[in-house]
Amino acid sequence: MQWVCLCEPELLLLDEPASGLGHDEIANLDAVLRDLKSHGVTLCIIDHKVGFLGRLADRSIALHHGAVIASGKTSDVLADESVVAAYLGKKHA
Repeated sequence: MQWVCLCEPELLLLDEPASGLGHDEIANLDAVLRDLKSHGVTLCIIDHKVGFLGRLADRSIALHHGAVIASGKTSDVLADESVVAAYLGKKHA
């Protein structure tokens, strides 16, 4: 997939870019964002699609009711007991 960006941003802010997208559309979005990232664009993404973010983000911040409950390396945040409890409704075993 090829994209053209005339303004050459250093930072791209995206709010729920995967909202309402199907599996194939999310895969296309993922490819475009990975390409941007590989060209040095910093991405700041807010989204509830944890799998999508988990594959894309190097670092994550998890919020629950407006408070930060975990931050750091994405794999660590996704494994954090408070994140699992808040987003999956169960305690991490």
